[in-house]
Amino acid sequence: MGFNTLTFHFLFLPVAMLLFYVCPPKYKNAALVLASFLFYVANDLKNLPMLLFSVMFDYLVCAKLVRSNGQMKGRKIAFWLSIIKNIGLMIAAMAMRELSAQALPLGLMVYTVTSMGYVIDVYNGDERFDGNIVDYLLFTSFFGKLYAGPIVQYSDLKTQWESRDLSLEHVQKGLQLYVAGLARLVILAGGILSVQQAVEAIPEGEKTVLSVWVLIITSTFGLYYTLTGYCDMARGLASFFGMEFPENFNYPFQARSVSDFFNRFNITVTRFINRYVYVFLGADTNGVLSTIVNTLLTTMLMGLWFGLRLNYLVWGIYFTCFILLEKYFLMKYLQKIPPIFDRIYTFIIVMFSFTIFSGSSLRETAVNLQCMFGLGSLPLFNNRMIYILSTNYLIILLSFFFATSLSAIIGNFIRAKLPRLFHMAGGLLYFGIFVASISFLI
Repeated sequence: MGFNTLTFHFLFLPVAMLLFYVCPPKYKNAALVLASFLFYVANDLKNLPMLLFSVMFDYLVCAKLVRSNGQMKGRKIAFWLSIIKNIGLMIAAMAMRELSAQALPLGLMVYTVTSMGYVIDVYNGDERFDGNIVDYLLFTSFFGKLYAGPIVQYSDLKTQWESRDLSLEHVQKGLQLYVAGLARLVILAGGILSVQQAVEAIPEGEKTVLSVWVLIITSTFGLYYTLTGYCDMARGLASFFGMEFPENFNYPFQARSVSDFFNRFNITVTRFINRYVYVFLGADTNGVLSTIVNTLLTTMLMGLWFGLRLNYLVWGIYFTCFILLEKYFLMKYLQKIPPIFDRIYTFIIVMFSFTIFSGSSLRETAVNLQCMFGLGSLPLFNNRMIYILSTNYLIILLSFFFATSLSAIIGNFIRAKLPRLFHMAGGLLYFGIFVASISFLI
């Protein structure tokens, strides 16, 4: 009953919304907690005890931190037990995925990172622990963000719950995000990943330079639209229930520098790592060597967010080199050249990074890079590759187009010049996109 099923859209979600809206205000969060656990039971029942153990352990740690405010030793022990538990759970689950090809427990990365950040904030006095277990469970386990986030702050949600915005305008905004996210997930991600699978199915003896390039491009956009689809749907679902989640992707492929790319890609995870690791280590205040080490550690963690694989680690190291190069040398030049050129520079650097990311091993990455530049004995293209491109060119072009802000620019232009037409056509457009997306699920 995931986001890409008819059961979710036409059974679970309508029932969850009905339950939420008929409940009195003081029981609305409880209704969402109930819906979230029912969603988890329907999708990953065997790992529900892990979720409950993890979040309740952190809840009890927060209670201990508050009760033991004057007992520093007891607070430190409880605090570090929580940190070790969360890191241990993530490492163990990712190791099992790599060793035995098991899927990660639903939402593991999201709920462990969310509750761990809350424990750190309570320990440091940056968040208040109010003991409300219903609010805490909703904060950590809301079904909308289990797949890919975004990572949220407890105090932000608490403020929103105290004055919920259930206006038609807010719900309409949520509907647009939800439909756009669904289209990215089932049309763009689904379509581009089917192209990737077709290329991967090409026998070794029929591979070409073009097939390797298309494989890297499709795997990159497949990941991007899967993550953006889930995150935009999460933001839309949050709006349905009077909450507002932060943006997690902001057109990262049109960033003007590698540093800017990380500020636009998986934004809430990047902020989490910067806040709890980079700043904790001293950021760039302790000299050049410290900055290099701290940047290296944080970018490697950004890579390891996706799994315990050497390629993900090297992916982070690769970005460290360019971030430091920009910081100490390139940035003064990038700021002077026309935006189109620094965007081209960044796009090339980022796209090549995904040859590392998408490889199952460094050896495979090296072979792919060799083939991409025609250094092997592969032909440039063949009839099979031409057929794949000729039957899938539209989804590839759409993937490039919607990775930019052109659609938003066009929409804003029409809204400014023809506001009536924009509002009339907008509803029909989103309805059409929803129907098209649902047709891909049938």
